[in-house]
Amino acid sequence: MPGYHFMRNNNLFVIILIIISIVGSLFLFNSEWLVIQEAESDKVIWQQPVEGNIEFAIKYLHSVERTPVWEYFVVKDNKLYLTGTRYESYGAGLPFLKQHTYVVGDGKFEIKNIDKKLDSIPLRVSDYALHKFIIDKEEYKLYKMTEPQNLVIIKVKNQNLLALLKNKLVNWL
Repeated sequence: MPGYHFMRNNNLFVIILIIISIVGSLFLFNSEWLVIQEAESDKVIWQQPVEGNIEFAIKYLHSVERTPVWEYFVVKDNKLYLTGTRYESYGAGLPFLKQHTYVVGDGKFEIKNIDKKLDSIPLRVSDYALHKFIIDKEEYKLYKMTEPQNLVIIKVKNQNLLALLKNKLVNWL
């Protein structure tokens, strides 16, 4: 058939054009995500889209005192801020100066209104300190999500759809 070869090439061209359009659109649509990833491998172990202000906490046991410590954060305007900390005893590495809003009560010491902007939160995860990531009333045991002593980075990351699909695929495998 004389027109068959032309139609077959035309269909192939349309299919290639559709594939290029789909793959191209995966690069175009970017959004901000709160991400926890292993520093060495870049493996994403947790992520959530940033929509409005997001509050979260990191909870762990102090290595010397063995008492709980909470650090509070917020993602505001796609930036990370340390907003406060709470602990139950004085010890090495814990705040001791009355800065910001300092509250003592119920056997706990709390510092509020810190509002310190951070580029990222590097965290050496330990099964001794039992590091936990708490967000939306969900508690994620970081010490079970990565190897002990791994360094993870918590940050706001601009990702396109292709990067998100790649992360899902890598975590699935």
